[in-house]
Amino acid sequence: METFDWIKGVVADNFSALIGLLGVYVGVWLTRRQMEVHRKLEFCEKQLREFYSPLVGIRKEIRILSEFRLAGEKAHYKWWQDVSKFSDQIKERSLSQKYLDEKGSMISSQIEYENKQLTEKIIPAYRQMAAIFKNNYWLAEEETKNHFPTLIQFIETWERHLSRTHPPEVIQEISVSEEKLMPFYANIEQFHNFLREKLKEGKPPKSKSDAAPGTNNIYRAADVLRN
Repeated sequence: METFDWIKGVVADNFSALIGLLGVYVGVWLTRRQMEVHRKLEFCEKQLREFYSPLVGIRKEIRILSEFRLAGEKAHYKWWQDVSKFSDQIKERSLSQKYLDEKGSMISSQIEYENKQLTEKIIPAYRQMAAIFKNNYWLAEEETKNHFPTLIQFIETWERHLSRTHPPEVIQEISVSEEKLMPFYANIEQFHNFLREKLKEGKPPKSKSDAAPGTNNIYRAADVLRN
């Protein structure tokens, strides 16, 4: 009987120690898991704050300015039609021409303003996008990196055009239109929205199945900080 009680005591002591050890192990695992999630969320936040969000913001500004410019051109075109009609009603030719010249100077000023905005605001905005891309290249997803050459070529097209050191025919032959940047614009906006949603949920991307719509590599953000 005494032997049996002794065995029961040993088993009970070992079981208690095992439970305690298991509790310590689970606690360590949960702590490491929490730290890992925190690190991944920090990386996602860095991607969003220093790369995708600034690029999307600049893209939005360029689009607003471009759409406003087009609206202005349409308004000027309609205005010039009205000016021309009124000019035709002026019987004396010299007065008609003087009227057209006065109004025509406004058109010239408008064109000058648009050219100045292009060289001093819009093209520098694209240069800023390229600088953000270059300086934070490590934060870009692989699919986004694929668009970097197109962005640089588009900017270089305008740099050569504005320098007036290349024949227009050559520029046209090697030019990269903004149309080719549309997939890039879509890509950065998709990743921007996806990362923002993940941060809001407090859940970093886990796998390919957790990828952003239209993308394949967003899961790298969750795996980049490996143990």
